[in-house]
Amino acid sequence: MRKQPGVLLPLVVGIVALLGFGALWLVLEPDMGSPASTLVWLLSELVFALALAVPAVCLFFVIRAMHIRRVQAREATGPDAVGVARARDLLWSLSHGLLPQTESAGSLPTDATEPVFLAGRFLAARHALPAPSLRRMRANARDLERSGRGWTALTPVEIAATDRRILLRSNDVLWDIRYSDIAEVHVEVGRVILCLQGQEPVLVEGDVAESLAVLAVWGSVGESALRRHPALASLRT
Repeated sequence: MRKQPGVLLPLVVGIVALLGFGALWLVLEPDMGSPASTLVWLLSELVFALALAVPAVCLFFVIRAMHIRRVQAREATGPDAVGVARARDLLWSLSHGLLPQTESAGSLPTDATEPVFLAGRFLAARHALPAPSLRRMRANARDLERSGRGWTALTPVEIAATDRRILLRSNDVLWDIRYSDIAEVHVEVGRVILCLQGQEPVLVEGDVAESLAVLAVWGSVGESALRRHPALASLRT
């Protein structure tokens, strides 16, 4: 296990430096009116600069240590927690009008003009009915491996989510899901269900399925819906 960087030491050093150099500057500053105070004035300016620079450097190390601790905590809690944390970061970025970093679509046939925001290998299944009961569909999806009622078996798929659509390919079958065709989005930890207009629902399972749900809401409903869509309520907390 990697050693966690300390937060207390740079925080204490920064506070002590701010108070100490600040007090020393206050002591030296009134002597500036004296005719023979050039040396004192130089010392006063140096102390003032240190009173600002040292706490600033310490603050940088405090923020850096907190960030490293946060990343290590995500890695230690397993892939599900990492997926939720990544989805929350993506939700925050898109809610503030910031596009995430692009990724490679791999072998999926994306257009050269559409950026790929999420790509990887997942597990996916399709429902047998175009418009099944939502309650039963979600209940069966939670116990998919045992029940399988209504759903096909989970199969490995390659996925690329762009700014226009979600591409899924299993063996030689390519699913092209336009955001405009997505009617509803339902998300759980490690799993997302996309209900499509006039088509069978699609279930996607993987460690970043929540990020796929965020992109599905963003593309199908719009940026403003990210702050109020019920499917993303758990990611906004």
